[in-house]
This record gives sequence, C-alpha cells and structure tokens, in this order.
Amino acid sequence: MLKFGYKAATEQFGPWEFLDCTCMAEQAGFDSAWASDHFHPWTPEGQAIHVWSWLGALGSKTSNLS
Repeated sequence: MLKFGYKAATEQFGPWEFLDCTCMAEQAGFDSAWASDHFHPWTPEGQAIHVWSWLGALGSKTSNLS
C-alpha cells in the first residue's frame, strides 16, 4: 500500500507555523510526518526549533500520523 509522509524542514519556518502545516497535512490524508533535527540553523535566516519538544506538541494535536 502506498503511504505519503509530510517533511517538516524545521530550518525553514518557525515551530508554530510547522505545527499548523503538519496538522493540515494530517487532515489532508498524509500518513506520517518527518522532521529534521538541527541544533543550529544552516543559514542566518533559518530557524532552530528543538525538534523533540515540537514532536511532543505535534503528538498532542494529531492522532493518525506515525
């Protein structure tokens, strides 16, 4: 069976925006969410969210993502 995952590139946007986008991905039928784990952003414009805390927040807002 074909499954689709959503890639949350955490260096591109802030944590709240990614939380909203990933919740919308679940509502659209995505099966999983993937998040990059960077302590520091790669560019001066980038973000550096703590991905493990963010995944906990995502788990509290979603029910079907793996």
